[in-house]
Amino acid sequence: MNPTLDKLYLFLLLIPLITIHEFAHALVATLMGDNTPKDEGRLTFNPLVHMDLFGTLIIPAINIFVLPGGFGFFAWGRPVPIDPHRLKNPRIQGILIALAGPLANIITAFLLLVLAKLIIPHDHKLGELFATFVLASIFLSVFHLLPIMPFDGWTVLKNIFRISDQWERQMGLFWFIAIIVFLNLPPVYHFLESSAYHLFIILNQLSGSPLSR
Repeated sequence: MNPTLDKLYLFLLLIPLITIHEFAHALVATLMGDNTPKDEGRLTFNPLVHMDLFGTLIIPAINIFVLPGGFGFFAWGRPVPIDPHRLKNPRIQGILIALAGPLANIITAFLLLVLAKLIIPHDHKLGELFATFVLASIFLSVFHLLPIMPFDGWTVLKNIFRISDQWERQMGLFWFIAIIVFLNLPPVYHFLESSAYHLFIILNQLSGSPLSR
């Protein structure tokens, strides 16, 4: 494929993947008794309500189209509002709600592999598009499991160790800039890339799909 089209395809793929990710947070929170996401209109697959101007559009575009080797999966949607007071066990349920997004991306990747097995002949060109979609979904999941603020992995860590909201606010912009620099370091990117590819291989084998990457 044309490199520019590859980048455009990757950029556009992030939108439905982030939508699935954020919807999963909203769904699990609602199932656990917190209707805040539903009341705020987040229990939907409409991407417009989940997209964040910087996290879904501007920063991924810079990473994909401008920075050479930039971390294209440094992307996120608008945080789903959660009211801990509506949860019976805020710590445990908060962890489950946080894990719902990455898990939804993994499930999406697996279902795409199963679909590829059913409809794509071996070595067909369509397989490359499916493989990119699958890898994008896995990569986004791995990325959001990083135990650094403000990703889902951080929310899990925060609930386990009871880290205060005040400490988060104090870190603010400094922490955010540090994350951008950290994620674009080659060793960090290669570690995440390797993790995503190994997970791709495992899911590929489990599904019996014809895809390769």
